[in-house]
Amino acid sequence: MTTGLHNARAAFFSLPITNVWPCPTCSFENPLSAYPRCNMCEQAANYNSLHHLSGIERSTSIWQCPQCTLNNETSDDHCNACGYTKKSKSAPVVLINSSATLSSTSMSLAVDDRRRRDEVDAEQIFQHIIDYCKKARTNFVDDSFIPSTSSIGTDSFVEISQWLRIADVAPVSSKDRALPLTIFSSPQPSDIQQGALGNCWLIAALALISEQPSLLQHILLTKEVNKEGVYMVRICHNGLWKTIIVDDCFPCTKHKRLVFSHAKRRQLFVPLIEKACAKVFGSYASLRSGNMREGLQLLTGAPCDHIDLHPPNGILDSDIVWAKLLSACESKLLIGVSTGGTGISRDEYARVHIHGNHAFSILAAHTLVDSSSRFVLVRDPHSRSEYREDEVTESVLKQLRTINPAQRSTGAFWISWSRFLRYFSSITVSTYKSSDFDVREAGRFSRSSTDDVLSYRFHVPQASMINISLLYHRLDRTSPISHTQSFVLCDINEAGSTDSIGERECILVCKRGGLTYWSGPLRAGYYVLIPFSISFWRETKKDNDYTIVIHSNVQLSLTIENKRATFLADCIIAALIKTGVRKQEKEVAFYKTSSKVAMKIFVAENSSSTQYLNVNIGVNVATNVRHSRHVDLPFHTHDSVPPRYRQLIFITEWTEKHNGLTYLSYSCSYKQESRTSESLPDIDSAQHDLHSPRPF
Repeated sequence: MTTGLHNARAAFFSLPITNVWPCPTCSFENPLSAYPRCNMCEQAANYNSLHHLSGIERSTSIWQCPQCTLNNETSDDHCNACGYTKKSKSAPVVLINSSATLSSTSMSLAVDDRRRRDEVDAEQIFQHIIDYCKKARTNFVDDSFIPSTSSIGTDSFVEISQWLRIADVAPVSSKDRALPLTIFSSPQPSDIQQGALGNCWLIAALALISEQPSLLQHILLTKEVNKEGVYMVRICHNGLWKTIIVDDCFPCTKHKRLVFSHAKRRQLFVPLIEKACAKVFGSYASLRSGNMREGLQLLTGAPCDHIDLHPPNGILDSDIVWAKLLSACESKLLIGVSTGGTGISRDEYARVHIHGNHAFSILAAHTLVDSSSRFVLVRDPHSRSEYREDEVTESVLKQLRTINPAQRSTGAFWISWSRFLRYFSSITVSTYKSSDFDVREAGRFSRSSTDDVLSYRFHVPQASMINISLLYHRLDRTSPISHTQSFVLCDINEAGSTDSIGERECILVCKRGGLTYWSGPLRAGYYVLIPFSISFWRETKKDNDYTIVIHSNVQLSLTIENKRATFLADCIIAALIKTGVRKQEKEVAFYKTSSKVAMKIFVAENSSSTQYLNVNIGVNVATNVRHSRHVDLPFHTHDSVPPRYRQLIFITEWTEKHNGLTYLSYSCSYKQESRTSESLPDIDSAQHDLHSPRPF
């Protein structure tokens, strides 16, 4: 690669990453984890906390090139990377796929509108790279994901002997030899071939996507093959849509065949999408192992409903599951299903010719004659199946093929409902609808009980089904994520203020791991949403970035505000009063989370007008638990709740320091007295500590 092209490429490296902030002194693009000190010049930024969390306000000392996105000094009339002539000294230019905004208020976008906007932004960058390559008479090489062992990853693949440009790759079959290269051409699930990677979670998701080829339009922004080898792929990573630039160099065997995934009829959509994902996660090897939910969210950006067919309590209402599956099929949603975790032996899976620990697609579900004759059409992404069963006779098959004519040769097979429930462990349903609206905002969990929190206030203009996802930003998808993260959702009484919590909706949603999800109907009105996790308190070296995604069938307006931690306490208390477990004794009440919630919260309420409520919590056993007021055991607390006040005494979450089950056992004693006493440990009410007493 020439020096000129290398310099120009430096301006393109930031395209796949939207969560960055530009240094106002030297314009270097820093990751959010470096805030507030620049990694290049070590100058401190002076942006306020709202901007660096939810959207970067560009400094007026720089201007951004609309062609290559390089930040240039105001005194520069031309871009230092690509030579673009500055048209205006003050006109703002938006970074490709950036959520940057000068305002903290935004409107949700229609899914299709967001895609079209990203396509327009990407086209300018794509055309500039193409023009530069033509002028320099060179092919594009992505030097941020170079053709080398570092891009392959830590695992060794003996099949790899060389990297080849796609034009030099041997066709899959002799029939393909006469066909031209295309991005996709009437793609079919049976076209997709999984390679040497154990990434069936991604391949199965791609197979589902190809069932509805129009969905590929929002992923492959480059629709035509080009000699320069420049391709732009759009995927949703950590809840944020990102445009990934890749070249057309791929790992190949000594026989010039692609080692990893590919598609029949010389279609490029499969290896291009796989390479874009490998680039985002650091290497091809990092794509090994995963689940269908991750693949579908990566490709559609939409949340998924997960149905456990073998729940821990052993109780499954198969009629309800069947009704959900029928509804999803009738709505033509993307549906995946997995094996593994069923208790079935490898030998039995081998006997029935179904792969264990594997991901599949569901194409149809149908009932014949009566409710006892239920059948499911499943497709194996390996495009081969020898599954047979006595209930699926030729007569039955003839009837079922009128519902869906998919043939066994494509990997599809019909299976009876009872055997389906035996051999498959979970169903994943993507909620993707092109007519939906979504809003996506990046933020950060607070670091202590006195830190301000980010609140997301939104208006629902009419009754609507709302889906909310809280996604932790995974830097390495191969590392387990086991922290606890939550959000509280409350209705508020006035449009202009979030200080007055309503009484209709107060919901606390908690989940272990990197994804917290809630779906349900909301009435017209104003709501506030606050994410929180005490797992990041006192852990300054631990990345605490997240994305909030709200899907709806009506357009929403959303405002981001910094709020004191005491406001979060008010919302949590309101949620516990509405949905928690209550114990009432005369002028004293205690509220705690139910056993179904993956955390424990304890709230004390003093209804007396004259007496203080002195509360002592003694922890008997605490295993794999993080406490909001203590670093180490014992987690004992003493508090004096003033008259007509409530207080959030503690929050406990499961910690990721150890593996295994979490367990907390504690005792509570209390007494109403005329005198107050100091809290132990101390509560900094002057700094609006989350645990500060709150008036009725």
